[in-house]
Amino acid sequence: MTWQRQRVWSHAATRQKKSVARARLLALGLSIVTAISGTASAQTMDVSAPLGRGLAFVAALAGAATPLVAVGSGPGPAAEWVRLRAISEALKSDTYRYLAGVSPFRGPDRDVVLQDRLTRLERDAADLVHHTNGTIAADRPLPDVRDVAGYAARRPRQQMDEYYVPQALRMRERVAVVRRLEVFFSLCGAALGATAGAFAIDRAGVWVAVCATMATAVTAHGAASKYGYQELEYTRTANELRVLLMGRTNLSAPTEADEDAFVAACEDIISVQNDAWMVKWTTA
Repeated sequence: MTWQRQRVWSHAATRQKKSVARARLLALGLSIVTAISGTASAQTMDVSAPLGRGLAFVAALAGAATPLVAVGSGPGPAAEWVRLRAISEALKSDTYRYLAGVSPFRGPDRDVVLQDRLTRLERDAADLVHHTNGTIAADRPLPDVRDVAGYAARRPRQQMDEYYVPQALRMRERVAVVRRLEVFFSLCGAALGATAGAFAIDRAGVWVAVCATMATAVTAHGAASKYGYQELEYTRTANELRVLLMGRTNLSAPTEADEDAFVAACEDIISVQNDAWMVKWTTA
């Protein structure tokens, strides 16, 4: 039951994340369209009035739509996305602890404990349940975990190799793309400014402000998406899990207390990453 509910919450979180990302990219595109269309309208009005008016209409429409679209990526929707993901991760954590047979799932009442934790978690997230309405999770088998050794291979190791490290690299690429676009638009602005000054071409000078607007929009998009912060967090979490896994290999005969401590430490690291991420998004 817990594993199936985890899949439902995970699907809900993914939908919300895509919605926020779409709104953010659309707002960026509309900002650029507004800047380009508005400037082009002023420069084409004396050449072709219909074209100039058409561009002015596009600029006005895009400018009016930008703040409306941006609402979809604001603090409210972003916070809901992060909370949905946090619930999904909490249920995943309980599932792996249960399968590994560590505390608090060592006793004969482990099934009851698991169900109680699911009930409490979903009760505390009652305001988000509507995101799960109509979601039917695919029937996915439980992770192949029967002890702590299996847990180590399929939870921290797999999470590190297949999620945190690839995500860190992906965020690094996005940071690089944002920086390249910032430099590109800045260079375009500088070139247009130099052209306007050297050759007294007023029309070129007007586009300097457009380039500055586009560079600012890209910078704001990168800051809102927190690519740099995510890269650091994913890298830090992967390194901490790697250290824990290396420490476990040095234990020749781990006790139940050692196993409980190892699993708890792994889940704490993953949880800290999720909590830090949530705080960063909800306080932006």
